[in-house]
Amino acid sequence: MRTAVAMLSLLALGACASAPAFRDEGLATYDAIRDAQQACAAKGLTLKLRDQGDSRRLDHWSCQKD
Repeated sequence: MRTAVAMLSLLALGACASAPAFRDEGLATYDAIRDAQQACAAKGLTLKLRDQGDSRRLDHWSCQKD
């Protein structure tokens, strides 16, 4: 049972590590912004910096309607 729990934990951590917000240690690099913009565009939205957000942090950007 512990092995199964440990495996699930590792899988969950692996999924989080590959998420865009964790890419490049959360920095809004050119590639990270490009990928996030493409993901937003696929939803019909635009990637925009949140109010009073830090443009260097990827998690301060969000998909929003125009």
